[in-house]
Amino acid sequence: MIMVAIKKANQFYINSIAKNEVKFHRTFFLINQIRKLIMLQKYQLHPIYCGLALCFSLSFYVHADDEFDAGFLRQSENAPVVDIRRFNEKNAVLAGHYPAEIFVNNINKGHLQLRFDDTENGISLCLTPELAEILDLQPKAFLQSPSNAICVPVNTAISQVKTEFDTGLLRLNVEIPQALTVQRPRGYISPSRWQDGEPAVFLNYNANHYRYNNGNNTLAQSYLGIRAGANIGSWALRHSGSKNWQKSVDQNQNSHYESTETYLQKDFAAIRGLVTLGDFYTSGELMEGMSLRGLKVASDDRMLPSSMRGYAPIVQGVANSNANVTIRQNGSIIYQTSVPAGAFTITDLYPSGYSGDLVVEITESNGQIRTFTVPFANIAPLIRMGQFRYQTAYGRYRYGSEIYPDNVLQSTLQYGLLNNFTINSGITLHKNYRAELLGASLNTPIGAFSADATFAQSIFDETREKKNGYSLHASYSVNVLSTKTNVTLAAYRYYSKDFYTLRDVIWAKNNDYNLANEALRNSLFSRPKNQYQLSINQNLGEKWGVLYLIGSTYSYWGKSGVRNEYQLSYSNNWKRLNYQIGFSQSVDQERKTRDNSLYLSFSIPLGEQYVSSTFTHNRRYNNAQSSVSGSTGQYNQFNYALSAASNNQNNRSVSANVGYRADVGDYQFSVGQDNQHNRQISMTASGSVVAHPYGVTLGQTVGDNFAIIHAKGAKGALVTATGMGQTLDYFGNAIVPYTSPYSINYIGIDPTHLPINIEFDSTEQQIVPRANSINLVNFDTQKTTMVLFNVATPKGVILPMATEAKDDKGNLVGYVGQGGVLFANNLTKAKGTLAVSWGLGKNEQCYFDYQVNLDNESETMQIYDVKCK
Repeated sequence: MIMVAIKKANQFYINSIAKNEVKFHRTFFLINQIRKLIMLQKYQLHPIYCGLALCFSLSFYVHADDEFDAGFLRQSENAPVVDIRRFNEKNAVLAGHYPAEIFVNNINKGHLQLRFDDTENGISLCLTPELAEILDLQPKAFLQSPSNAICVPVNTAISQVKTEFDTGLLRLNVEIPQALTVQRPRGYISPSRWQDGEPAVFLNYNANHYRYNNGNNTLAQSYLGIRAGANIGSWALRHSGSKNWQKSVDQNQNSHYESTETYLQKDFAAIRGLVTLGDFYTSGELMEGMSLRGLKVASDDRMLPSSMRGYAPIVQGVANSNANVTIRQNGSIIYQTSVPAGAFTITDLYPSGYSGDLVVEITESNGQIRTFTVPFANIAPLIRMGQFRYQTAYGRYRYGSEIYPDNVLQSTLQYGLLNNFTINSGITLHKNYRAELLGASLNTPIGAFSADATFAQSIFDETREKKNGYSLHASYSVNVLSTKTNVTLAAYRYYSKDFYTLRDVIWAKNNDYNLANEALRNSLFSRPKNQYQLSINQNLGEKWGVLYLIGSTYSYWGKSGVRNEYQLSYSNNWKRLNYQIGFSQSVDQERKTRDNSLYLSFSIPLGEQYVSSTFTHNRRYNNAQSSVSGSTGQYNQFNYALSAASNNQNNRSVSANVGYRADVGDYQFSVGQDNQHNRQISMTASGSVVAHPYGVTLGQTVGDNFAIIHAKGAKGALVTATGMGQTLDYFGNAIVPYTSPYSINYIGIDPTHLPINIEFDSTEQQIVPRANSINLVNFDTQKTTMVLFNVATPKGVILPMATEAKDDKGNLVGYVGQGGVLFANNLTKAKGTLAVSWGLGKNEQCYFDYQVNLDNESETMQIYDVKCK
């Protein structure tokens, strides 16, 4: 709203210069205040208050002993005076409805439409049920019950209350003794404010096509991943799945569509959790994560106040060319993308549950495939004293898209026994398997500790012999602020070779193997014996950079030797030059393999571009790669990269990458070629399609919670909620791709670049979504008439500011500002008569005829000189 008014002010400012230099200075003052006038007019305020707003550019409070000189509003010595006696009292407000931020004892309680009525005691703030709820007071604070039928004044209905409404800031300040308020944690939002959202259907897509040719063979790989959903009321249906295609000269693989999840979900405030029906994953935070088809009931910490709320790893690697990166977890592809040559970092993973290492596969442009593993272990977090975190799931076991005829029950419970001590427990039951877990997490001045012990009993159908196994898991994490050191250590010890997972037992049950043979069991099942993982991040200070170390070691029952993996890196900058050096080692004693790798990278910004170089050395080759990359556009929506690489085996390559982030999706394209006749090309597209009550809208990839903006006739308005330069489409719709459930989300638009005659009743709204809700945010717009009348009276008297003008039907069309200029933005007829009134007497009003062009689409205001009779 304010931006529109300022835009109108600027346009009128320029036009005035050409017409009259003297009038220009007076008009400039008027237009600078139009933002107040327009905003107040929107909420149907009295013209006198508008006049006061025109006089003062900043909001203020009126003190009880202060009186305003009405002559201040006079335009000349002999001009009439506006009666403003009703404003000679503190916090004067006129009857009407006002949108406002509510503050109770200086704590923001949210946004609400306030109602002020004219009562026997004057203008009073009415205690509506909505206001009573948002104030969140003790029952004893209310002397009268709230009502929508009649106006119950707040000051008489609530004990010991003081209210002050700032009409400039549209803020209601409420002061009341703490004993009468309900004590809530910071960030508390009443469940009654949670919004179901609107019926809608959406489809996220992530499509990738990768092709390379070496002269003798052509390999084409395609991937399509989708995330779809539909909402009705507070119920949400969600589905995830993917399909892969691979084609070469000697093979043609067309994999089946793999469904990852399909479930129906609803939240319930009474249990502070979510109920899920269908195909889902259990959390692997405490026990073995798995996929089931059945029912799950689990707590959701997002329902807690923000101050009471208590992880996917980052994947880093180096590509030697334009490469295709595929990430798998628990046998399923969870991520695939194309990356340019050089170091890459993937931070937007959503692994299913908390268990299962990530297997990263890099396919180079020459067909070479490299893999490495990213450990995925997480310390069970502490929870606050008295809080519960729970999960119970029952259903048939799933692996990939296959469903086994095995019913499984899993339940976990965490309880905050003390402020720094949490008890962890869990159980998994199957007719041939039982696992029980008991542990605890402890926070101390020297760091956070977590330990749990698990007993597992397995029965294989062939022998019916019970196999008992025990395991111990311990972890430690500390962040030393004084030295800027972060250390995480995790240790797993399996004390028995007969410790099996539920997955082992179900797989054996559904396959025909003689598992009485221990050697066969050893070859079929990779049973860990010891696992240790260490991560150290050391910030050496502003001038000395950051040192990072990660290491892991694994040993297995029935296998000789251990497998060790280490990564050490150091990064820093010198002036504008950023550099990083790293070393990695992978040793497999059983296979008698050792792989060492050393890399060094530099990057320096040159304007809006980055120039970078990476050098990699291992026992097979030395590789050097240089690139120029950057982004452009007002919101950096275009990105590009050019790179060249060579190695000591006389291989040289060049590649190019371009990308574009549009309102309707993200698009990437890359090409590459080397001197060995290997050619590569890849294309990636991602985005969403959303069907909603106002049509179908294309947008960026959305989360399970998102919002739809609709503003009729406001094509091109900027969506401020995303910060990416997104605008409303031809139909006035746009997608805000992510919102936070159970939190206040501010959704706003900037109408600066809209036609001058399009106005918004508001440019920002609040929503409090439920989990998985799709919220529709409607911004009411109107097409107004942008007409200014220079009104002259018979005696040459300049009309006072805040004088109102009405048409022949009594409809308010505008107000008079400084210099007797009438700003008429609500004309409904191209020709007619307007009545101008600054008081109640007959000598305090006049009339004039007008004729304007209501179909004007120009950015220029219409200005007319008229005589008022």
